[in-house]
Amino acid sequence: MKHLLPTLTLLMIPALGLAAPTPFQASYSVSVNGITLGNMESSLTYTATGYTYQKLTKANGLAAMLSGDTLTERSTGFKQGVQLSAQHYVHHHKSKRKDRRDEFRFTNATQVSGQYEAKSYDISTPANTVDLALLELRLMDDLANGKPLNYQVATRGKIKPYRFQKLGKETLDTPAGRYECEKVQVATDNNNRQTTIWLAPNLDYHIVRATHRDDGEIIEVTLKQHQTR
Repeated sequence: MKHLLPTLTLLMIPALGLAAPTPFQASYSVSVNGITLGNMESSLTYTATGYTYQKLTKANGLAAMLSGDTLTERSTGFKQGVQLSAQHYVHHHKSKRKDRRDEFRFTNATQVSGQYEAKSYDISTPANTVDLALLELRLMDDLANGKPLNYQVATRGKIKPYRFQKLGKETLDTPAGRYECEKVQVATDNNNRQTTIWLAPNLDYHIVRATHRDDGEIIEVTLKQHQTR
């Protein structure tokens, strides 16, 4: 019986229809309104039957002394052949002034159970719902295969729709090199908030730059180093 348990559990988790990307490790600089304040390390790793996609962002220099800001985002789950299936997600933002955490599990194909800021929630999920970390891997895969860029994302005890618009091609110079990129933007009715992402086909559509504008503040991440593993 115990040998059947991993298989039965896997069948309960939603299959994403997502081909497993090549494992990688990447480093990014993080700036706010043009001033570099931190770094982000991103990695995708596999075991024989599972995956871990993690991003760790830390303030550096004076910003680290003043805020102690860290952000950990991690998605883990199963790898069956070339397909990934989500299982567990955590988003933990910690500083000297706050400690905010969203953590949940895909308990079956249509259900997510978790906690946001110590409050429990259970929500129903549409087919192919992803977490915020896997949204990036799904976007990479769908751009490469010419698929629609529409998603249902579980976050903070809710299901949020994301739709990306293609804005054409643009060449960027970064510390990691020069890349021709596909430029996409999250469609929104909020004129004060805008997220734009540049992805490089030569890097299997990995993110080269991303900007998020919110009420006049612009946060930007830019690729510094990238390697497949």
